[in-house]
Amino acid sequence: MVKIVFFDVKPYDKKFLEPLVAELKEPVEVSYLDSKLNKDTVELAKDADIISLFVHDKVEKEMFDKLKCTMIACRSAGFDYVDLTECAARKIKVATVPSYSPSSIAEFAVGLSINLARNLKMAFERSKNADLSLTSKLLGFEMKGKTVGVFGTGRIGKLVCEIFRGFKMNVIAFDVYEDKEWAAQNQVEYVKTKDEVYARSDIISLHAPLTQENVHMIDSKAIEKMKNGVLIVNTGRGGLIDTKALIDGIKSRKIGGAALDVYEKENLSFDHDWFSVEEGIMPDEDLSVLLGFPNVLVTAHQAYFTQEALKEIANVTISNIAEYLQKAKEQPDRGFSLKNAPRV
Repeated sequence: MVKIVFFDVKPYDKKFLEPLVAELKEPVEVSYLDSKLNKDTVELAKDADIISLFVHDKVEKEMFDKLKCTMIACRSAGFDYVDLTECAARKIKVATVPSYSPSSIAEFAVGLSINLARNLKMAFERSKNADLSLTSKLLGFEMKGKTVGVFGTGRIGKLVCEIFRGFKMNVIAFDVYEDKEWAAQNQVEYVKTKDEVYARSDIISLHAPLTQENVHMIDSKAIEKMKNGVLIVNTGRGGLIDTKALIDGIKSRKIGGAALDVYEKENLSFDHDWFSVEEGIMPDEDLSVLLGFPNVLVTAHQAYFTQEALKEIANVTISNIAEYLQKAKEQPDRGFSLKNAPRV
């Protein structure tokens, strides 16, 4: 019997996964674990034929000798938490969920932008303290007529552009793969350099993949090229932003505000309730600083978190597993590829 272990599973995940697992044609033994997979918990996966992971799990090279699995089913579009080189060397098949309700993330990104433009975090904090007075600190700006720069025009980035166009904004975009037909239909202007996005944008929204070229694409040099008071929104990958540079930019008021649903060191602090831990101290000083800024919004990687997205993640994940089981039966040497294998 095939043994499947799902890591980092919350009750809301299990609600969608369990009925679909029951429909698999192959007999399986399934475990749903709240634990995240890493070098300290790898023993929990030692007997699994298939492991299913989420974004806060981590499969590093030194862990593979303790694994016998022949498939890793990622429940995310990203796969940077899996050592693909080692997987290929060991003929471990990897599958992802390339797209799960991109509208969820696109709508969230635009919502964060509006929050920043209208200083809603500060307004909510004042209201909680029964301060309902107006102050110049709450003065915002209209989206209409402003320029938004979007990095990455995949499924999510395109939807973000289209929503911003609904606000009658000027939308510019940078992507190494330009969809000129779509851009013409939606009045989106592709620019040739990142620097042009930095220089022209009132709001910058990040939806690019975390490739080697994109690590810390928002660094001190990039920030210097931006407009004074620029707003930066990141619902893409945490590593796209150099956190130290972001903090410096906010302190100098070069950056007017930032909204982060992802964070480069989120494995240290995200998915944890620090407020309710009696003696816990958040281990990340930079994140503590960011949380203290009145013009910074930090959310816990929740842009995707809708009923529609959870349903789609479960559907595609189990479909990936079913495809693997069928092909592995037909080709035991695993000389096949999977429909949703990572594209690198």
